[in-house]
Amino acid sequence: MLYFDNAATTKPDASVLSSFMKVNEKFFYNPNSPHEKGQEVERLLQNARDQIKSTLKLNDETLIFTSGATESNNMALKGAAHQKKHFGRTIITSLLEHPSVLEVMRELEREGFILKYVNVTAEGGIDIEHLKSLLSNDVILVTCMQVNNIMGQIQPIEEIVSCLKAYPKVHFHVDAVQALGKWPIQMAGIDSLSLSGHKFNGLKGQGLLILKNLHQIYPIIQGGGQEFGLRSGTVNVASDVALAKAIRLAEDHREALMQTLTDFTRALREMIQDYPGVVINSPVDASPHILNMAFPGVRGEVLVNAFSKQGIMISTTSACSSKHSNVNEVLKAMNISVSNILGSIRLSFDRHTTMQDIETFKAAFHQVYREVEELLEK
Repeated sequence: MLYFDNAATTKPDASVLSSFMKVNEKFFYNPNSPHEKGQEVERLLQNARDQIKSTLKLNDETLIFTSGATESNNMALKGAAHQKKHFGRTIITSLLEHPSVLEVMRELEREGFILKYVNVTAEGGIDIEHLKSLLSNDVILVTCMQVNNIMGQIQPIEEIVSCLKAYPKVHFHVDAVQALGKWPIQMAGIDSLSLSGHKFNGLKGQGLLILKNLHQIYPIIQGGGQEFGLRSGTVNVASDVALAKAIRLAEDHREALMQTLTDFTRALREMIQDYPGVVINSPVDASPHILNMAFPGVRGEVLVNAFSKQGIMISTTSACSSKHSNVNEVLKAMNISVSNILGSIRLSFDRHTTMQDIETFKAAFHQVYREVEELLEK
């Protein structure tokens, strides 16, 4: 089976697994314990933080280890909103966001915050001019993902930062889950940023929240005060050390990977031009690790099954929402037709993808196309 669903999860790197096992076997002690071994593990945990800071070229930011980006997003968004609620009640997002952001924002709206949505351009980007019109002295929180998980659009983070300079009390959160290992991570003008290890060949259950200012977040988890009082609970040191390794490996491979995947995506785009009725949804300047396309007239689930029979694993939308029957909000926000949305599939690649895999997919694509050609809306 060829695996083209890396935006959902990636294969763990062998050295990351090795680090996780080694720490669990030899350094299983509690880093909060006062004895010698506990303090040794505490130093190991600090080394992991230092390594991540060095790899990502961070400065005074605080690193909070979490169980994944869903927890990181919840901590950042709920924590910032409640910390700043005395300064305003308006929060801003867009329909491009992952459910772990959108559902949090909707929950905050139910709590009494005023939720506003930024318009989306035809290319799937944030409408900067509309964002400017939504900003006011009542806005306390803005959130935007760096790279979209359905289409691969790269959002204008630097332009958003520029817009927010006139509103210093706004907390700006970035979901960078699909960015690390593909695009540079930078914190200039960003207050918090979330990452998830299993998206870049780390392990499931690994997450990180990077904070510019520790005091901008109200803790939503209370307990023993671990992770600077923001995420109480015994620290999973083995996972955190392994995450540091996964981040370093992802960054080491980033530039070469992007060039390789750009070549792969270009080859697929050129091939699809020869098949009438198939539409590429992903914009040309999207991140090359994601390619979204549509077979209007054919259900995405049918296509997933057809490719599966050819030995290729793909997906329809986000793995976190693909089992729901609703029309995908990201594609709908771009004013893509319902027929194109329902017939959309997503291919996503990582550093294990080879040109031979791409050639194998081309042959499978031809076979699947012939099977569904009569159903296509041309």
